[in-house]
Parts: sequence; structure tokens; C-alpha cells
Amino acid sequence: MSRWPDSVTLKVQGPHEEDKDDHEEALLSQLQNAQKDIKSLEIDHDTPSDTEWRLISDHFSDIQNLEMESGFNEELNDAPIPTNWPIERLLISSPCGERFSSPFVLEGRVKHLILLLTSGMRFEGPTSRELSRANKEAIERGEAEADYITVREGTPEERKIEIVSLPGLAFDWLKDKYTNPDRSTDPETPVPELVYTEILEILENDALDTFTRMTLALPYIVGNLKTLNLRSSNGHDFHLTPKEFFHEIPPQLTELKTFVFTVGDIFGDADFLPLFYKQFPPHISTLRFRGPVSLAKSEHWKKWLEAFANPEYLPNLKKLSFVLDLAYEDKEKGGRKRQPTEEELKESKKACKQLFEGLESRGITIEAFHDEWAEESVSFDKVDKRWEKIE
Repeated sequence: MSRWPDSVTLKVQGPHEEDKDDHEEALLSQLQNAQKDIKSLEIDHDTPSDTEWRLISDHFSDIQNLEMESGFNEELNDAPIPTNWPIERLLISSPCGERFSSPFVLEGRVKHLILLLTSGMRFEGPTSRELSRANKEAIERGEAEADYITVREGTPEERKIEIVSLPGLAFDWLKDKYTNPDRSTDPETPVPELVYTEILEILENDALDTFTRMTLALPYIVGNLKTLNLRSSNGHDFHLTPKEFFHEIPPQLTELKTFVFTVGDIFGDADFLPLFYKQFPPHISTLRFRGPVSLAKSEHWKKWLEAFANPEYLPNLKKLSFVLDLAYEDKEKGGRKRQPTEEELKESKKACKQLFEGLESRGITIEAFHDEWAEESVSFDKVDKRWEKIE
């Protein structure tokens, strides 16, 4: 997946274990066997504590590829990432409900940013701790009510447990910022003189929602992108922002050259995806699209055929990959992903062939859809192996 074949992997204890007696020693024992001039670093089990970041920073000075796995705690301590590292590629995996703090993310200092299986991540506003503290203070002032659950065992006081919903607090903050006329919607982070981020990949969970939140908070980064890979096939999107916000963003990405879009039947509006062909970034030269078999059955499919056959539609398009192999249960049955039937695949393949035939006069190269992340991780399903065999 990267051009850094040699990499060191460190297993850290994370912020919650910073007070343990062996906190420093556990990491130092790994660092003593790690070459100092290594350029690729993988951090596993958790994100480092401040102490661990200090030790890591003292040991390495030339990290160009950094991969961080948040582990079981799903937290993120990214502010101490050494800003003197010449990071070109940053992969952040699995944190949930946190706010980014690193200038590598917020100021676009890294060329290639990957958010892998993250959820509820924010690019502005209070941190999770600050949200919790503000909520507690509001409850004490009588301006908010606490939420409780009751368990079966213990004294009456012990059975009543207060719960705090961070997604709910984050939603309230975002709603207030973008709907309250007395609030400024200007980005919190000052616009940097130079933005280096050109490649952005947001993969699964609430990928489209995350991309929307990033666009609202960091428009100068999103507007600078040359390659965008969005993958949302499991229906976990649009809890913090409405789908209508996302709908308006792609047409504004005028600098984008490559758009990779994997999307399933995840929208409540049945016409949202079938009409989305109108929303593709206007100047892309490469489009890789993977969608649901239902698209081939849509009453709007003819509009896709007509659009792609028109030389004025995506006039710079040179390469196209197009697959419709994702299938889902009916919404009444939960809408979960399922394996498509042979007949569904045949119908979808026929529809794609129609689309390709309409492109013949445009000189566009048709290529197979290759999902590198599906090759890398069992969390992602590959293109159905029957697809290429169907004539």
C-alpha cells in the first residue's frame, strides 16, 4: 500500500496507562532495537501518551510514513505528533468521537491523509473532554438535564448511573454553530499559507459524514485535493450532518482529478444516489465508481447512460472504472448488506456494458475496478469474484 517497505511497529500502552510503573520501560525496550533512521513507523494497540510521544520523538527524526491504530480505547492523542517529522503519508485508524488536534491534519501539512474506519471524528470545536466538562457544568447550573440508566444490582444510588452521549453533545455543538445566526461559521483554524494535502481517503463507517464535517471545518484543504477516495457501504452515515450537505460538496471540487467512490444503498431517499451522477466533481480525469445493483434497476438509469455518452459531461474524463455489485436487504428487513444473486449481477453487468458502449466515441479508457484496501484488509469486501466472469 505504500512505498516504504521497511517499517518499525511499536506497541504502546496509551494515555490511560501513563501512570504505570513500567510505562516508559515498556516502550524503551522496543526502541532500543529500532533503527533511528527508519522512515516508516506503525503504532499499534493505542495512540501514544504524552510520555510515549516524547520517547518516540527523541528516537526518530525522519518519519515520512506514520500509521496509528487507536485500538480498543478508540481514542486519539495526535497533538504531540512531532511537527519536525517530514510526514508525507498519515494513516489514522479506528478512533471514535474525537477531535483532531495535529497540524498535520488541521493545516494540511501531510500530502496523503487516510482515515480508516474512524467514526464521529471532528475537525473543529471542543475536545471530547471539553464537551463533557461543559455538559457537567451546564447540569450543575440547571441549564441541562443529566441522563441516567438504572442497573439491577447495588444500592439505589449505585444502581443509578449517569451517562454522557458524546455524539449527542457533538451534534448539539455542530447544530448550534451552523444554524445559530449569532454564531460565526468561519473556520477555527487559520488558513495556512501552503496546503500540502492532495490525497484524502476516508474509508467506511461514517465516511461521507466525516468528509462533510471536514469540508465545513477545513474548506481550504478539501478544495486543494487532487485525489479523493470515499468508501461508504455499510450505512453508518449522516448522524451528525444531513446528506443534503454532502450532496452539495463534490460539484465544488474543481481541482480534483481522481474520484474513487464506493457507495451502497445507504440513503433514506430512494432517488438520492440514482440522481447523483449530476454531482460528480466537474473536472476529474479519472472516475472509479462502485455502487449497488439497485442502480441498474432505477428509473433514472437511462439518465446515467445519456449523461456519460454526452461529451460535455465530465469533459476531461480519460479513465473510468464502473461496477455495480453491492446488494442489500430491503429497508423493512434492516437494509443490511448481502450477497447479490447471479441474476442481479448479470443485469448490472449488462447495464454497465450499455454505459461503456455509449462512451466509445469519447475515447475514454475502461479499466477494471481494483480496490487496494479490500486486498489489504478483511474489513472490506472485494469486488464480487463473479463480476469479471459474467459476459
